[in-house]
Amino acid sequence: MSDLTKLVEQLAAQALSGQQNSNGGGLGGVLGNVFGQLTGQNQNTGSSGGILGSVLGQLTGNTAQSTGSSALLVAVIPLILNWIQQQGGLSGALDQLRNSGLAEHVQSWIDPNQENQTAVVDKIQSLFNHEEVKNVADQTQSQPQDVYAAIASLIPQVIDRLTPQGEQTDTSAANLDIQKVMNLASQFLK
Repeated sequence: MSDLTKLVEQLAAQALSGQQNSNGGGLGGVLGNVFGQLTGQNQNTGSSGGILGSVLGQLTGNTAQSTGSSALLVAVIPLILNWIQQQGGLSGALDQLRNSGLAEHVQSWIDPNQENQTAVVDKIQSLFNHEEVKNVADQTQSQPQDVYAAIASLIPQVIDRLTPQGEQTDTSAANLDIQKVMNLASQFLK
């Protein structure tokens, strides 16, 4: 099993540390809108069991003082996970990343004995749907290039967490982890 849920929790905790409690949708609302746009789900929030649900629940009542990088990273998680699913799962996403000129980078993300190389933003731009990126930029009050930079910053960590046994990782288990995180978040946002 991967550490994807832990990564989401860590990013959410980082985003929370820069939040100030007040009324409004805040980061939870932004994340809800992103998930809603990507999955066609209702964007109203509610309660959910599970660790991710409680983390997202804490986010709902907080408003960002400014659009910080942690908030943007949390907002791109559903975009990355949805993109992986659109590629047919982890194997398809890895093939797309390798075919886009990131083969050496992907190898560093998968190999537990290598340090993750930073993704090249220009290569990431060609992989992601510009309209979806623009929607995330609008929701986070940032620019599309900032969203692409956040994707490039986060995708190595996501792939690393989804492949804890390197090349021997069971991609079916990784795909189930992706679906689990997406389901937890969408249940919370119903």
